[in-house]
Amino acid sequence: MNFKLFFVYIIAVWVGVSCVKAPDYSDIPEIQLIEIRKPTTIMKPGDSLVVVFSFKDGDGDLGKLNSADTIPNLFITDKRFSLVDSLSYSIPNIPKKGTVDDVSGRIDINLLAKVYCNPLFPGRDQDTLSFEFQVRDRSGNYSNKITSEPVILYCQ
Repeated sequence: MNFKLFFVYIIAVWVGVSCVKAPDYSDIPEIQLIEIRKPTTIMKPGDSLVVVFSFKDGDGDLGKLNSADTIPNLFITDKRFSLVDSLSYSIPNIPKKGTVDDVSGRIDINLLAKVYCNPLFPGRDQDTLSFEFQVRDRSGNYSNKITSEPVILYCQ
């Protein structure tokens, strides 16, 4: 009798597990802005600005391959100057979990080094910061671009 009960249990578990579908993400990475965290409502040069966004990648090749990988994978554009920074920040290796290649998660970036007043206009009382983000996976696929909301920076 125990054997029949054990067999029914195994069949029930197998049916339950086989009904769970793995996520079906595109092989092209996708990012979405979650939030921007400011320490106070009045931002000053040198304050910390944290941008949080989510990511999805269907083939799981987002992030560095290993510690020797130097290929840029995170691109941040300062919208004031249209300058793209691909060297200051990068996505580390994302280890594979389970049997599917899909990866998803969240990235928090502290833009402390990018919170400064525009040096081309030293007399202004305030500046407006806005950043654009894009990621690239190891296959060379670029994600969509997301833009942060404008942040007012008080320069004096």
